[in-house]
Amino acid sequence: MPSPTPELATPTFARAPAAAARLREERRRLAADALRAAIARDPGLEMRHDAEQMRAFLRDCERHVLQLAFALERGTLTPVTEYVEMLVPVFRRRRVPLEDFACMLLGTLDAARAELPPADGDTAAQVIEAGLSQLERPRHLAGDRSRNPILQFLWKGAGILD
Repeated sequence: MPSPTPELATPTFARAPAAAARLREERRRLAADALRAAIARDPGLEMRHDAEQMRAFLRDCERHVLQLAFALERGTLTPVTEYVEMLVPVFRRRRVPLEDFACMLLGTLDAARAELPPADGDTAAQVIEAGLSQLERPRHLAGDRSRNPILQFLWKGAGILD
C-alpha cells in the first residue's frame, strides 16, 4: 500500500542481488578504482589532502561500494541516502569539503559502472544521484568552502578599533 504522504514514500527499483554480490566480491579493487576515478575527476583532490587522508578516503570508498551493494540488493535508495546524510558531519569534522565527498561518490559510480552490466549501472547511477541529492542543503552551510583572504580581512574589520 503506498504511503499517503510523498515524503514518507520510499522510492524503490528492481532488486539486483547478482550485482550486489559482484560489488561485494570486488570491493577492495573497486574502492581503489573509485579513488582513482575521483582523482581523475578532480586532480586537486590529491594535492589538498595528505597521504593519511588519502588512506582514509580509500577506506571510505570501500564503505561507499558496500553501501551501494546493499542498496542494490534491497532495491531501495534508503541505505545510501541515510548513509550520506550520516557522513556529512563526519567529513566536516575531518575538514573535508563536501565537494570532495561528492567527487568520491561519483568515483564510486564510475568504478561500479565499469564492473556492472549497463542496466545495473543505470540503477547504481540512480542510487548515487539520490545520495548526492542529500548533499545539496549541507553544501550551502558555512565553513565548507575556502574564503577570499582579502574579503575575510575586511569583513573582520581589518583590526580597526581593536
